[in-house]
Amino acid sequence: MKPETIAALIDRVADVRILREHHVWAAAEILGFDDLDSTMRRKFRALMEADALLDAVLLLAASADPPRSVGNVRNQRGHWVCTVRCDAAGNRRTATAEHADFAAAVLASLLASLQQPTVAHRHRPPSHQHDGSSSHEHQRHAQ
Repeated sequence: MKPETIAALIDRVADVRILREHHVWAAAEILGFDDLDSTMRRKFRALMEADALLDAVLLLAASADPPRSVGNVRNQRGHWVCTVRCDAAGNRRTATAEHADFAAAVLASLLASLQQPTVAHRHRPPSHQHDGSSSHEHQRHAQ
């Protein structure tokens, strides 16, 4: 895994209005899609073909090493706030991201959980626009 690749994808996801298929495929590559067993790869491809992006992201989270799970999701003023948990060898870490698109919030928090285990904060001030523009994404994560 290359941290700059993770950070770049986090930025790309933060800058979009809604999550797209190519973002999920990029995350799959970062997570080592080719290393997944054939059953998981088939299931992931089937989800992607069905345009079930959220389910595909959740499968990636469950397939990560160590596995991640969604710990908390809430909608706050039109933005989804998602926390992903990673329990590795008794060391519990969380990563939180906020996005106007539900699946993008889940993916952003998953990606944030892959970054270095030290405390990291990245903050994009929320724009209070509700006109559908792509500038209303905000992201924060702590591990």
